[in-house]
Amino acid sequence: MSSEPIPQDIETGALARARARHLKSLEAKSDPDAVVERIAAAAIAAGLEDKPAPDGKSILSKERQYIDALVRDKAKLTPPDGTKPISAFWTFGIEHPEAPENDWGVPFLSQRFIAEEWAVQQNLVEDGTAQTLETTRGGQELDDMCLFEPEVIQALGGAEWGFPPGYAKAVWGEISKTYGGVAEGRVIVFGQTADTRSILQQQELGELCANPNVGLHNINFVYEAPQSWPEITRAEAGTNAVRAVAQFDNKDQPRYIDPHAFAADSPEARKAKVEAVLEALAPAQAQAPAVAAPEGQASPKRVPNPLWQMGFRQPGTVTRPKDPGPVLGAGSAGAAALAPTSPAKGMDGPA
Repeated sequence: MSSEPIPQDIETGALARARARHLKSLEAKSDPDAVVERIAAAAIAAGLEDKPAPDGKSILSKERQYIDALVRDKAKLTPPDGTKPISAFWTFGIEHPEAPENDWGVPFLSQRFIAEEWAVQQNLVEDGTAQTLETTRGGQELDDMCLFEPEVIQALGGAEWGFPPGYAKAVWGEISKTYGGVAEGRVIVFGQTADTRSILQQQELGELCANPNVGLHNINFVYEAPQSWPEITRAEAGTNAVRAVAQFDNKDQPRYIDPHAFAADSPEARKAKVEAVLEALAPAQAQAPAVAAPEGQASPKRVPNPLWQMGFRQPGTVTRPKDPGPVLGAGSAGAAALAPTSPAKGMDGPA
């Protein structure tokens, strides 16, 4: 039996968050100097000054030094004393007709905002039980810099002052790795699989597996394995543990599983394949017990792991019957879900 799509209240809240973040991006584009002034003020307050870069050919600006330190600052990613939240991670997103357009002109709702809305709703019930990177102090500060906007990078001085092409994704990758390193206990992944182009696959999952306070068995995917996979693949390679270590999109990179070829293999070959990818990223963890949750972290009974289809409830026209009866609407089992599309159209970064 399939899971329900993303709940409508999560969808509504996520869309509101996406629109608010889109407005912040537009403000940064229109006045990048104001963003740079904020970063410069923080750098000066930290006692930093411009200095020659190690290559001797460029300048390492105080702003660059400040950002590089920020993304490695564990203190700004550590929850307040007395709280042990469940850390959420995310990757890519889903097309949605009401979401802001991404860089390719596609209305696209980042999983970031779905994860944030889930965390906020959990904290309304019991404060301090859930977080995402962007809700931490360090994540909020980096997000406010809008480094994915070319206008901001240009205002910071570009490559000559330490901000080469790809810098934004590099620092978000670094802070994501730091965030994974300070996580404890159960973690939630808002994604279906870890695409090889994603920060989730390149930095976060390996860090979580290596983190002695998390480990392989505490990684939980929000979405069930793709329904396009053969059932045997969904059952054997679609588990949380396998999806935490395998990748399914690039045959030329390590830990690749072809969902359809896998299903055609013998049971012995499938078992060997799964064992190989598990051992490659999480050595000796597959048969080991799960790392115990830290004292004070909400149990699965208090904060259950969400398990949804990757998609939204398909809106439909409802004709009310003459006699009172059940009305088919959002959240009911009879409505079809809006299917997700390829993550390649999404942006694996803030906004």
